Amino acid sequence: GATVKLALSGDSLVLRGAQRGSQPPPERTLGLAFIQAPHLGNAKKDIADEALSLEAREYLRRRVAGKPVKFVIRYKTGSGREYGSVYLGPDMATDDIALKLVHEGWAKVTDHARHQLDRVGIQEDEADAIERLLDEEEFAQSSKRGMWDPKPKPSRPRQTTFDGDARKFLDQHKGRELRATVEQVRDASTLRVMLHLPDAHQMVTLLLAGVKAPAVRTNVPGQPDHVEPFGEEAKFNVEIRLLQQDVKVQLEGLPQGPAANGTFVGTVTHSAGNMAEWLVANSFAKVADWSAVYLAGGAAQLRQLERQAKAKRMRVWKGFTGTVNQAPAKSFDATVVRIVSGDTVVVHDEATGADREFQLASIRQPRASDPEQAGYAEQARESLRRLCIGKPVTVTVDYHKPATESFRARDCATIKHKGSDIGLHLVKNGLAGVLRHRADDDKRSSNYDELLAAEVRAQEAKTGIHSGKPKAAAKPVDASENAARARSFLTHWQRSGRVPCVIEYVNGGGRLRVLNSKENAKLVLVLGGIRCPRAPRNDGTGGEPLGTEALELTSRNAMQRNVEVEFEGVDKSGSFIGTVWLSKEQSLAEMLLEQGLASVFDASAEHSPHKARLYAAERTAKAARRGMWADYDAEAEARSAAEKAKAEEEHARAGAQELKPRIEFLDVVVSELASSTSLFIQIANKAKVAELESMMADLAIEQPAGGPGPVPKAGQLVSACYTAGDEWHRARIVKALPNNQFEVSYVDFGNAEVVSADRIRALPAKFATAEPYAQPAQLAFLRLPSDAFAADYVADAYAALRQLVEGRQLVANVEARPPNGPIQLTLYDPALGRPVLEKSINGEIAAAGFAIADQRALASRHNSAAAAKLEELVGAARAAHRGMWEYGDITADD
Repeated sequence: GATVKLALSGDSLVLRGAQRGSQPPPERTLGLAFIQAPHLGNAKKDIADEALSLEAREYLRRRVAGKPVKFVIRYKTGSGREYGSVYLGPDMATDDIALKLVHEGWAKVTDHARHQLDRVGIQEDEADAIERLLDEEEFAQSSKRGMWDPKPKPSRPRQTTFDGDARKFLDQHKGRELRATVEQVRDASTLRVMLHLPDAHQMVTLLLAGVKAPAVRTNVPGQPDHVEPFGEEAKFNVEIRLLQQDVKVQLEGLPQGPAANGTFVGTVTHSAGNMAEWLVANSFAKVADWSAVYLAGGAAQLRQLERQAKAKRMRVWKGFTGTVNQAPAKSFDATVVRIVSGDTVVVHDEATGADREFQLASIRQPRASDPEQAGYAEQARESLRRLCIGKPVTVTVDYHKPATESFRARDCATIKHKGSDIGLHLVKNGLAGVLRHRADDDKRSSNYDELLAAEVRAQEAKTGIHSGKPKAAAKPVDASENAARARSFLTHWQRSGRVPCVIEYVNGGGRLRVLNSKENAKLVLVLGGIRCPRAPRNDGTGGEPLGTEALELTSRNAMQRNVEVEFEGVDKSGSFIGTVWLSKEQSLAEMLLEQGLASVFDASAEHSPHKARLYAAERTAKAARRGMWADYDAEAEARSAAEKAKAEEEHARAGAQELKPRIEFLDVVVSELASSTSLFIQIANKAKVAELESMMADLAIEQPAGGPGPVPKAGQLVSACYTAGDEWHRARIVKALPNNQFEVSYVDFGNAEVVSADRIRALPAKFATAEPYAQPAQLAFLRLPSDAFAADYVADAYAALRQLVEGRQLVANVEARPPNGPIQLTLYDPALGRPVLEKSINGEIAAAGFAIADQRALASRHNSAAAAKLEELVGAARAAHRGMWEYGDITADD
C-alpha cells in the first residue's frame, strides 16, 4: 500500500510509502497501466497543454491526492518507468481508478493495451483489466463524455508563469477569498498554488503571512543545497496536509525587497484551519515580523501561539533560553509635560508625582543630523506637541534599554492618548520608522504589529520620510538678537494685539523662549509687571527662594503650549516684555502672582494695561498667605502704606510750591566727559586756576619718597600718580581690584583710571580739606541715551556732545542744585554771542536728536518755559528722524 502524494497528470501519480524514523518516506512515480490521458504542457520546453489535460488531472487529483491506495505493478519500460493499477478500495474489479477515468472520458485505452489482448500468453488478470477498460471506453464514447464530447466546454487556460503586474494583480484580488490548489511545497511557509480565477488558472508563489519556517533549498540550479534543522520535517507535515488539496487563499501583500514576479504574501486556510497558525502552534515556524504586518486581523493570535510553543521548547524552539510568559507590562496614568524629540517625551506620573522620560517603544524618529530628514524630525516633534502636550495619557512600560558607549539608558514605553498610540500616529503619517527586532527579542512595543502594519501603509502611500523628498529644517529669525532687531518687530506685533505663539522653553518663572511660527521668528520674552524669584542654574546653584517652584509652575502650564502673547515693550538686551495668555482670561503672570511665586514690580506694572489685575492677583496670594507671602502681616503693610502716603503728600506739597528760574552764570571748562550723561566741570576764573596750580605744585614737592603705605580702602582720599603725565594728584579709591590694582578717581579733574599699589601714597593732611575742583554735572532739562535708555545711540550721543564741549571755555547757567546728585547746567559757547537757549549746547543736542525732555528733573520744575522750549526741539528732531529717531519713536521702550 501507499499514499498518493500528488497527481502529476491524468494518468500519472507520485506515491509515498510509510515513514520510518525521522527520514523522509520513500517515493515512486507510477503511470496508470493501459490508459492515456491528455498531457499537461511544459513551460520550460514551450509545450502547451493538450485539450482537457487539466480537467483530467483535476478529476484524478480530487479522488486520490493524499489518500491511501493499493497498487499493482503491471509492467516497466526500457527506461525503467513503472506502470500499474491503483485501487482506492479492496475490490480490484470496481475500485481501479483507471476504470473511473476512462468511464468519465478523461482517458482512453492505449493502442499498446489493445494489442496485448492478441498476444499469446497474456495473463488472465491483465486481459480482464484491459477488457474492462475497453468496456468503459465504449460507454464513454456512446455517452459523449469528456474527450469524446464533440462540443466540449471551453477550458480556462493554465498559466504556470506570472507575466502581469504584481501590484495591479494584488490590488484586484487583495482581501478576497480565492479558491486554489497547492501544487508544490518548497518549504513549510513557501507554497506554489494554483489560483482558480474566473478567466484562468494562475500559478503563483505564496509566502505565508506572519510566519517563517526553516529553509529547505535543494536541487536549485546555481545554489548549494541548504536545509535548516527541522526544515524537512516541517515541509513533510505541510505536504501531507496541503499538497494538491483544495484550499482558500487570501492575497495580502507583496514581499519586501527583491523577489520573483508572481510572489505574494497571503494566508492559506483549509478544512483543518489556518496553516500559519498550525505551523507556529506545532513549533514548525516562528512569527515573522515583516510579513505579520499583512495580516488583516493582526498577529495577536500568532504571538500567543508562539509564546505557548516557546514554553514547550520543541523543534525550532528546542534551544530557546529566553523568558516565557512574561508578566503583563505595567501601565500608569500620567500627563505629558514635555516633548524632547520626535520619539522621546517627559510625563508626570500622577501616582508618584515624579517626572519620567520615556522613549517611544520600537519607534525610530527621523535623523535630525541628516539635512534631508531634519525637517521631518522637527515635524515629528511638532506633531507630538500638538497631539498630547499637557494631555492625560496611559503609559505602558514595555522594556528597558541599557546604556551603551553612545547612548544613555532609556525606558521605552507605549503611550496612548484617548486610547490611541501616539507612536502609531507618527508612523501612520510617515514621521517615524519602526525598529526591527530579532525574532527572539521580546523587548518591543506592546503594539508592535500595528506599528509594522502602519509603516507598510505609509510606505505604500509614500508619506513623509517614505516620500523620497528631502525636507530641511526651518531656520527661524532671532527677533531678540539685539535691541534694534527687537524694536523692528515690536510695532507690528503690538498692532496685532494678542499674537499666537508657542512657548519653546522656560528659563525661569518669568523668562521664556517663544516661537512665532506664523512669522518663523524666535524671541526671548520677559513677563511684564512682575518679578519672579531667580531659578537655580543646572548645577543647582545661584537660585533664589521659591525660584524652583516658580520655574516648575511656569513649565507645567506653559512649556510647549499654544499661547497668545500681548507685546508691551523691549528691554536693552533685545528681550521682549509682555503678557502670556494661557487662555482667553488666564494670564501666566496672574497665575504666578496668585500662587505667591511672584510679586508685582511697580515700575513695570505702571506701564502694563493689566495693572489692576496684577495687583488683585497679588492681593489674593497675600490673603491666602501663599508662597512668598507665607509670613505676610496685613497690618504692618497697612502702616507702611500710610507712612508712604503721608510722605508722598508732603512731597507733593513741597513740589506745589512755586519754583523760580535760577540765574547763576559761571565760566567753566569740561575737564572730563565720562559719558553722554556724566561730565565734570572746573570753574575757569583766574583765582580758581591759580589755587589748583599751586596745590599741585606743593603736592609734587611734599610727596613722600618711601614705598606705599597701608592698603587703602574704598572711599579713602589718597595721592596717586597719574599714568599719562607721571604727576601726583588727589584721588579717591573707588574699589580694589585683583593683582594689587586699584580703581581711582581724580577728584580735581573727574577722570578715573586703574593704578598699581606702588603708585599710591597717603595724602598729607593739609591737602585733604580743600574742596574738589572738579564738580559732577549734567545737561539740564534733558535725558540723553544710556545703557538703560536708547542704548544703541550712546556712542553717537557721546561723540556729538564731545565735539561741542571738548577744548572749549564755556559759560554755564546753574539751573538746579539737587541735594543729592550732579548740578544741572545749561552750557553756552560764548563765541556764539549772547546766551540763547536754542543755541545752547543743550539745545544743539536736543535738535540733533540725541535727547528727550525730562519734565521730572528739578531744573524743569524751576524753569518750565525752558523745558517746554527744549521739548519743541526734541519734537522737531523726532519728526525729521534725526539721531536716535531715525527709525521712528523709541520712547515706547522706555
